[in-house]
Amino acid sequence: MKKVMIFTIVFIIFLSISNAFSEPVDSTKVYITLEETKELIPDIYVISISINVNSVQEAETIKILGIVDKSIKNLHLNYKGGKYNVYRNCWWEKGKEKCSGYKGNVYYYFELEKPEQQNKILETLTELQEKYQDKVSLTISNPTWTVSKKNLKIAEEELKLEIIDTAQSFSKKISEKIGKICRITEINYDVRRPPIWYPFRDEDIMLKSATRESKISLEAPTPVKEEKTISVKTSITLICN
Repeated sequence: MKKVMIFTIVFIIFLSISNAFSEPVDSTKVYITLEETKELIPDIYVISISINVNSVQEAETIKILGIVDKSIKNLHLNYKGGKYNVYRNCWWEKGKEKCSGYKGNVYYYFELEKPEQQNKILETLTELQEKYQDKVSLTISNPTWTVSKKNLKIAEEELKLEIIDTAQSFSKKISEKIGKICRITEINYDVRRPPIWYPFRDEDIMLKSATRESKISLEAPTPVKEEKTISVKTSITLICN
């Protein structure tokens, strides 16, 4: 974890000489703006996959989705999702609604420790495609590296504490400079985390056909790890008497 610190102080000092009911008339108010950042190395590889099913019969559509779900569970990988939809395949033609067969889909969001684990997922699903042919298709979202919530929280807490230390140190210096005792009265944090990753963008990949080999082996591309920036910008108010 590489750390980059940006220290910016903007302060305004003025005498409160009117209507200062809670402060002495000769008190001085100081405003400080501090910002600290850290560059975090991603530790979680995320990928979303939607399995789409087309069948003449509703029962078969549900059955295939159930087989898909069981296959995913048997991989013993960390994932979320599993919710599915089944509906009639209908469209409008010349002002009339027409229907033929059924459609279904199920969605999974994987959080993997190693990118190589995605190959197990794709191999399993591709084998199902081989079995059911045109009845099954996959939509694979743009896989990417991200920072786990645990590491984000740790970094955020560290930055907040470091900013307080910096503010206290500055408070002592400004006290000596203006000959008054300064204390922190207000702290406001503005945390800026790495952009949230949204699944299923325009770059999604449709995987509709697979090799005819008896044993399918896939090795999907792996994106490069790019450091993610988290920053904490803080507005601090000091009262000096």
